[in-house]
Formats: sequence, C-alpha cells, structure tokens
Amino acid sequence: MKMSGGCTARSSRRHGEAGRGRALGARLRWRLSPFRFLAIACLVVMLCSGCATVSPAAKSLVGKPVTEGRLMLLSGDDVSLVPDDGRTKVLLFWATWCPYSKGAIEDYESLAREYAGRDDLLFYAVSIDRNEDISVLESRISEQDLKTMQHVFSGNDIQDEAFLSLHGNTIPYAVVIDGRGTVKFVDIGVSGLSSFLSESYSTR
Repeated sequence: MKMSGGCTARSSRRHGEAGRGRALGARLRWRLSPFRFLAIACLVVMLCSGCATVSPAAKSLVGKPVTEGRLMLLSGDDVSLVPDDGRTKVLLFWATWCPYSKGAIEDYESLAREYAGRDDLLFYAVSIDRNEDISVLESRISEQDLKTMQHVFSGNDIQDEAFLSLHGNTIPYAVVIDGRGTVKFVDIGVSGLSSFLSESYSTR
C-alpha cells in the first residue's frame, strides 16, 4: 500500500482559486514576517493532509439504506447509487489534485483486478475534480492504467451528488454499498477496504 492520509474536500476550493491566490501572494509576500509565513504554511499542510478519519456523519451511514443519488460515468451514462441488480457497489472518491489519491487509486486498481472475476462486485472510481480538469483526469487514467474499474465524473468538484449524499469530507474515501442498498463500509484510503473485502467477499 502507498502512503496513508487524506485531503480535506475544502482543499479543492483552494485549488480552484490558485490563480487568484498567486496574484494576491505576489502583492503580500513582502509583508509576511517569517513567523506569519510559517503559520500559513502549517495551515496549508493541515488542510491538505486532513485528519484522515471518517466524519461522524459518514460513520452513521453504516448499516443504513443509501439515499438516492446518481453516479455520472465518464462514458456519459449514469447509474443509481441504489443497486437495481443485487450487485455490490464499491466506491472510491478521489481527485487528481490530492497527493494521497495517486497511490490510493493505484491500490484500488489492484483491488479491482483482484476481484475482477466476481460478477457480484462493481468497482467505481468517483473523481471529484472540476469540470475544467477533465483532460487532467483522462491523462491520469491513461498514465496509471486505471482500466479495471468504471470511472465516474460529474465535474461538480466537491459538490458531486454521490459525495455529498454519502457525507464525504476527506479523500480518498471508500464506501461499500451491498446489493440491497445498505451501506456496509466507509473509510479513508484503501487499506481498510482491502481488509473488508477480503473478509466479506473472499476471492474464489
């Protein structure tokens, strides 16, 4: 497994304001004392690393039916979060701007390949990148050879419908919804997901 940790969803808002932030920084840089600069640097690190724990709201979903929501596939189709075919949905929310996502999505690809023979499991990689970053996302998918799972992309950033309905606040964020529509598992990263699938859906 790659490095553990997570990016808070609000990191994306900072990412989206990068251009404006650079211009403002150029005007203010000379005003910052070393102490203030260090304080700001520490704050940025905290925002990007997150606490790497699932929110209480997300934990409260386990054992409960999933609410209605849609997964908009990169191919243009969309599917419901609520299973209509009895198959379990395995989701990983990630983004190209989150450093922790790069290793996590590679581990997720390996996991999807491990369970590729199971027709009762569906793996979805749900990108919460912005609409204008679709080319970056497509390049990452190609570069990391992420071809086993299905790719979900709404272009709505952290306002992605599925991310909100599942109370996401930190990525990479893993969720398992069983064939009856019940949330069975939530966690940050892929390590815990791998253990859960091994215990609950051992490979044949």
